[in-house]
Amino acid sequence: MYFVVDPDKEVAPQQAALVWQRLWEMRDLTPIGAVMPAVVSSACPLLPDENADAMLVATLTQVPAGTAWVSFEVDLVNYLRRDGELRAALLEKDLRALVAEGERRHDETRWSDAEQYVDSNNNRRLSVFVRGWGDLVLRRDREPLALATLRELEMLADRLRAVLIGASRLVAAKSGYCPAHDIAGARVLRHGHEMNARWRRAVMDNGLRHRNLLTLSPWDVFPRDEAADFRYMNLLPIVRLAHSVSMRRDIDISCWDARDFKAFHERLSAILRSVGDLPLVAKQV
Repeated sequence: MYFVVDPDKEVAPQQAALVWQRLWEMRDLTPIGAVMPAVVSSACPLLPDENADAMLVATLTQVPAGTAWVSFEVDLVNYLRRDGELRAALLEKDLRALVAEGERRHDETRWSDAEQYVDSNNNRRLSVFVRGWGDLVLRRDREPLALATLRELEMLADRLRAVLIGASRLVAAKSGYCPAHDIAGARVLRHGHEMNARWRRAVMDNGLRHRNLLTLSPWDVFPRDEAADFRYMNLLPIVRLAHSVSMRRDIDISCWDARDFKAFHERLSAILRSVGDLPLVAKQV
């Protein structure tokens, strides 16, 4: 059971305090947890965001109800050298292999639910869950409050996302882009031949095989082997680069209290809202 927490909803202060206190007390009572209003975004700018109103049990990733996902997990710590630098070539090679494997699994999985079967065919959704961001900062002895540290993580996340997108584009060149592009393009047909031709060119230039690729968890900005240090909350904006958001938590927050717990979710809500509020036209080519 999960509680959807919307810090922007107007609630009496006493009631809000009581809700957060109860959520704080139940934070480790699996399967009870708090999630945020969120959207799932597309790796392709031609496809719109979708409301995430359900959850993948295995990864605690927020997804649209009735959708079909193939999930993988990648830990940055496994690619760190002793000097704190990443074995980037190996990491990128493994990410490309996961995209190819995800395509194979979509082909071979027998989805028991008819809605998921259709969604698998139309959207080819992948969740490549990249973890270990806070551990990376700690191993590199970076200051989490420094803007340069956040920028460094954002550049890395953007690079990994680009690798996944590039791998999906290669699969699309062989197998065709995901049919969701044709579904979205059907709405363009009524605007005339010229608009339809522009849409087809945009799909040829930008179409991917997989609608969603990169998953991140806001809790992963904290190092996993020590109590959660509030300074690492400065790194939360990297979740803006994710196509889907997981709420899995593997860190110790016993040093917090209900107010800290609430502050974390309020900041996360503001970040996720800034992503979800982008108009579709701003995301298209």
